[in-house]
Amino acid sequence: MRGSLATRNGQRQAERRSILRVGPESTWTTVLPVAFIIISLLALVILPIVVSQHTARMRREITRIAEPARIGANQIQIDLASELDKIIAFQVTGQQQYRRDYERILAEEQQKYRMLQSLAPQLNEDVRQDLVVVLDAMNAWHSAVRSATFLTTPQPEQVFLTRLFERHPYYEKALHASSQLEIDIQQAIDDRIAQIRQAESLNISLTLILTVLAMTSALLVAGLGRQMRLLAREAMRRRQEAEREAADAKLARALAEQEERRAAFLATAGQELASSLDYEATIATLAKLIVPNLAEVCAVDMIHGDELRREAVAHRNPARMEELRAQVGKTLPAPESVKEAIEQRAAKLIGSSAEVMRYLDGTEDATRSLMAIPLVSRGQSLGVITAAAPSGKVFTREDATLAEELARHASLAIDNARLYLESQQAVQAREEVLAIVSHDLRNPLNAVILAGQLLEGAEGLDDESREQIELIGLSAQRMNRLIADLLDITRVEGGKRLPIEQTRIDVEALFRETYELFKAQAAASEITFRYHVAEGVQPVYADRHRVLQVLSNLIGNAMKFTPAGGMITFRAECAREQCDEVLFTVADTGPGIPRENLKDIFNPYWQAKRTARLGAGLGLPIAKGIVESHGGRIWVESEPGKGTKFGFTLPAFREELTPAAVSPAPHSHSAPQRGE
Repeated sequence: MRGSLATRNGQRQAERRSILRVGPESTWTTVLPVAFIIISLLALVILPIVVSQHTARMRREITRIAEPARIGANQIQIDLASELDKIIAFQVTGQQQYRRDYERILAEEQQKYRMLQSLAPQLNEDVRQDLVVVLDAMNAWHSAVRSATFLTTPQPEQVFLTRLFERHPYYEKALHASSQLEIDIQQAIDDRIAQIRQAESLNISLTLILTVLAMTSALLVAGLGRQMRLLAREAMRRRQEAEREAADAKLARALAEQEERRAAFLATAGQELASSLDYEATIATLAKLIVPNLAEVCAVDMIHGDELRREAVAHRNPARMEELRAQVGKTLPAPESVKEAIEQRAAKLIGSSAEVMRYLDGTEDATRSLMAIPLVSRGQSLGVITAAAPSGKVFTREDATLAEELARHASLAIDNARLYLESQQAVQAREEVLAIVSHDLRNPLNAVILAGQLLEGAEGLDDESREQIELIGLSAQRMNRLIADLLDITRVEGGKRLPIEQTRIDVEALFRETYELFKAQAAASEITFRYHVAEGVQPVYADRHRVLQVLSNLIGNAMKFTPAGGMITFRAECAREQCDEVLFTVADTGPGIPRENLKDIFNPYWQAKRTARLGAGLGLPIAKGIVESHGGRIWVESEPGKGTKFGFTLPAFREELTPAAVSPAPHSHSAPQRGE
């Protein structure tokens, strides 16, 4: 044994001496191949770094210099095109907005030009020269625009076109110069891209050559077994690392796919829950989403007072589903674990519980995994979902998180459905009350009006009694109008159009009747009262009673707030050049309406504090509803201290006018003031 050990030690020493022996053969077989390998590997490491730095620098030039410059040049072309549009728009409409837009575009062009000045010298000489040409061309074009006063005052069409034709070559030169600038910048980008490709091609070629040299050198040192074994072990280690990384990537991909499926499920569930405002249907949809996607059986219980009422159930087994339907509508005592989930407002993993299973589906299966998810909306607990997993499956925290997110969407949908149901019930109750008002109150009210009329015609009444009887009649008439207004505003709030019977109405006759209705009140209040019908106003196609109601509401409203010595005027004129609509206005010289209240005056029952409850707040909303029922529009303009003007439009009567039907000359009338 000692002899064999000595022999092996001698062999190892001989191997070491042979490795350390220096001579021509060992130099050729070991040192030179190793040197080749080292040089090749260093080149393979350094060359990609050098090439990547070179290509990265050129890519940075493209990204930070060339591409922004190209975009700036392109934007200058777009701005030049927009300049001409703004000039033409200003000349056609005369609106100052287009002039301001033109000046804004000029400022943007100057900003882009300054940017190009800083970037162009870094590209090439052609781009720098093109930039100078662009500046000269743009200055010439802008000088031509200023000299032609295109943006000072609108010019006659022929003059504008002539001047524009004379100066259009400057515009074409500016546009061409900016286009050439963009082309040269793009050429600079293309040159750099070509250089990048050449460098990458050279890198690939040199890499291949160096790889071949390295492989050749490696073949020359194939006899160096120890080094090869080390390389093999290193390769094995790297492969194991790659396998571990592949396994990690596979796991990450599986998790991402699972998360994507959950997100898709929640998105689809949200759409289904929001697709209906029916309270019961929304709860039933929630149960169908949980089974079979998350659980085998579930129940949705809603809070009614201090109790839980079962609203929906779902089961994967159709036969069991039919049995569980008998629970719907019943009040069931909830287990403590379910109550805790409601109180904590968080999903709770219960585990297995015979008590909860008995509460859920009437069985006492203590092997099922359970969880309870509360339904919470606007900080209030609406109910709870109790679910049981399929046999052999255990609910995890991820399942609870998914169920909690689903419950959040469901809570919002159920709350919206409940609010919608309550609003519908409130609307129905209001309509029933108004129906009672319109039917049951009008009968005794008509009796009061009739009795007042009979008493008014009786003989032997003194002046005081007759005055009281007239007061009773006026109050009954006002109450009758208030009932009609309530019915009208109910239709308007319900999104319905007011009933109208459209006929041909002469505007002059309509204004004369309105004038007669209010002239006595205006004279008594010392208010100047006038109307005016412009020349060429067509008859309107509208409901005479309803239009008279709109005018009465607007004029009556003006009478309330116009002080003595003020003026109220109502006018009619063509709303458009073709006169297919007639514009009506009612203006007063009262105190006006504060700007913050203008958005509220057409809301039902709204009144400003200064009105001191001078009415029910229904006149303006009803007027709006009447005008919109005719297909028109109504608005208000007011300035505190300078009065208020209401305007509305009605459709003109669409019929070819005969010579006899030509509108009469304009009329103006005024009510006499007190003392005249």
